[in-house]
Amino acid sequence: MEHETKAWNDQDVWKSSGFLKFLEQHQVPPTDLLSPSTNGESLRFFRLKQVAEDADNKTEDARLQSIAASLAREASKDEENAVPRPVSWLQGFYSLPVSAPLARVDLYKDGQLYGIDISSGFAVSLLDIKPGEHVLDLCCAPGAKLTMIADLLQLRGSVTGVDFSRSRLGACRQLVHKYQLFDSTSESGDSQWRCRLFHADGRTFNIGPKTECVHIDGMEVLLDSQEIASRAPRDRMRKRKNKSARARDAKRQKLLVVDDALYDKVLVDAECTHDGSIRHLQRLDTPVRWEEYVRDHLNTSEVERILTLQQGLIRNGFNLVRPGGTMIYSTCSLSVKQNEDIVSAFLQDEPDATLDPIVCREDVPCKDGRVCGTVRFTPSQNTSGLFIARIRKSGKS
Repeated sequence: MEHETKAWNDQDVWKSSGFLKFLEQHQVPPTDLLSPSTNGESLRFFRLKQVAEDADNKTEDARLQSIAASLAREASKDEENAVPRPVSWLQGFYSLPVSAPLARVDLYKDGQLYGIDISSGFAVSLLDIKPGEHVLDLCCAPGAKLTMIADLLQLRGSVTGVDFSRSRLGACRQLVHKYQLFDSTSESGDSQWRCRLFHADGRTFNIGPKTECVHIDGMEVLLDSQEIASRAPRDRMRKRKNKSARARDAKRQKLLVVDDALYDKVLVDAECTHDGSIRHLQRLDTPVRWEEYVRDHLNTSEVERILTLQQGLIRNGFNLVRPGGTMIYSTCSLSVKQNEDIVSAFLQDEPDATLDPIVCREDVPCKDGRVCGTVRFTPSQNTSGLFIARIRKSGKS
């Protein structure tokens, strides 16, 4: 039956839907997607928020005990209590069984921890972010990596998030508020911290970290933490403008102050075919869903669109990095065409770009990419699939 439930990794369904053909065309070994756990236990990961909101903020050990207690209360009689286990090679990260109800944990509700896969966390860590730097997350939605970037910056410097999907940016904006990624104590507008979200095309986005703008040529600021922080109480109480007044204001909005400063670090986690995202693939539990996925997202024209998009994103991301700065290019696809081929072509065309080899500890569950110095995480290693390349721009700032 067409709607019969099947295991997401049913090889017959992969073959009949055309997924195996896609993997072959893109040089992806099917084994990279199979056996998503090396130890028989499927895991999920989270990171403890590092920025203390007040002097009474709980210590890390106390917060871990609180998480374990919350999970114990949620566990049924037949379930073993879930205990967070540290990820030895990635500071601040912990694992839990995938069945653990993290969303019902008190500290999760309070914004003291956030779910993020270790592969994505590792990509962010490779930027070596320092407080006070200016960081651009060029494809930021739904926001977990942007949250980690803000955390590493310790709310000093700035993080700018850009995404073309307005609906996904809405989810990102919710995370900004949930995790309080804005300096709510400042009312003067001179805060040392800034978090902004732009609805814009990452291939043409050209707003620097110190450029002041509200709306320009298809780019729209959906959130600016300095504007939130400097808003006086009487402004918040002001009567909402009617539609005509808002339209007149929008028409007048222009680029206010231009600054030629560039970003210290840029993360380009590019849109892709998601064929390495284990969470995405596990939702495809019927032959019909597999056929729809292959038909709608892996067809030739869609793949060509994505490749063109990725080429534009990596080039514009690099343009926005200051000389001496660092860019990470990553995708959750395992396709060589979307990863190594994109990076190789870019490096060949860009004389100021140098691949900065990624050297991993032995306990990091990744393997070498097909371009020396790049790395790959695969579902077979109990993580979500992710390709990562680190690129530096020559020169001094």
